[in-house]
Amino acid sequence: MNQFIQTVKRGLLTCQQRIQNKSISDTHIRSHQDLPAQRLLIAVSGGADSMAMLRALQCLAQSAESLIPSDGLLVAHLNHGLRGAASDQDTEWLQHVCQRLSIPCITEKQELKQTSDSGLEEQCRIARYDFLTRIAIANQCSQIAVAHTLDDQAETVLHHIIRGTGITGLRGIPQIRALEQGLHLIRPLLQVSREEVVEFLNVCGQEFRIDESNADTSFTRNRIRHQLLPLLKNEFNPNVVQSLQRLSQQAEEVTCVLNAEVDQILKAATLDQNQETWRLDCLVLQDSPDYLVRQCFLKIWQKMNWSRKRMGFDHWQRLQELTLSGQKLSLPDQVEAERRDKLLILRKRIDSHR
Repeated sequence: MNQFIQTVKRGLLTCQQRIQNKSISDTHIRSHQDLPAQRLLIAVSGGADSMAMLRALQCLAQSAESLIPSDGLLVAHLNHGLRGAASDQDTEWLQHVCQRLSIPCITEKQELKQTSDSGLEEQCRIARYDFLTRIAIANQCSQIAVAHTLDDQAETVLHHIIRGTGITGLRGIPQIRALEQGLHLIRPLLQVSREEVVEFLNVCGQEFRIDESNADTSFTRNRIRHQLLPLLKNEFNPNVVQSLQRLSQQAEEVTCVLNAEVDQILKAATLDQNQETWRLDCLVLQDSPDYLVRQCFLKIWQKMNWSRKRMGFDHWQRLQELTLSGQKLSLPDQVEAERRDKLLILRKRIDSHR
């Protein structure tokens, strides 16, 4: 039991250290950290992972180490209403548990309509993070803790590989992520296995809820969890989860190094930019490795807030090739790339029929 709590403590310290490192150069985040009240919002579904995180963070808040203020915990639970009465029962059960633990709990119900596989998952994800962000800001919480584990990391990396990904996608789930208003999403359980979670809950006698939809193999992630990963463990490598975690860690380290180079190349290549257009010097890009050039374009799309959903590898590759030769490209979502001698112009077409 103590070992599990210590692992969560190390995860929490890692998250806080990364936030501190980011805040040195990010004044927007630093301004939010100056808020008088520092509280931790815990996203709890009632499942094993989130209940283990709740109990471990409660122990840390009650300890003398002052990682978390003794009154600094707040639980948030969003009921999607997808399982009818079972969803409502989960909410009621969690409210009783939090009352027994003397931890305030905020719940909300947003009924979502079940559509396609990816459509439903994305809809739930957006609703969940919108809810958590809103509750955190209203209650002056500087961080939101979610209970992704080592197994979730392995599943995510596999999912990305199957779908098609680059080095960035191999990072899987990040330990921290900046949200609106300088909030940070943190994942203190990312080094903890699902087996360790269940063992901890058994030792401390904490019950948890079981969401039957997690066993529905019509969802891609559930097929990876219940079919692909067990097959890989049994037939190929019993330590495949740990191997995928190491891969994600190395991919993150490599990405950090490459991002610094991409920033330098993009700064040198950028001639000017505004809200609609980005102009680049092709000669600078021609002297850079192909991969870094493609990453420059990816960063431009992020900064311009252009949709990347329909941008595949072939599109990024054709952009990189346009820096060497060619005249014009039409890209998804009305983005155009035009080369004029040594000048490359990126812009979004305006629909004249509007």
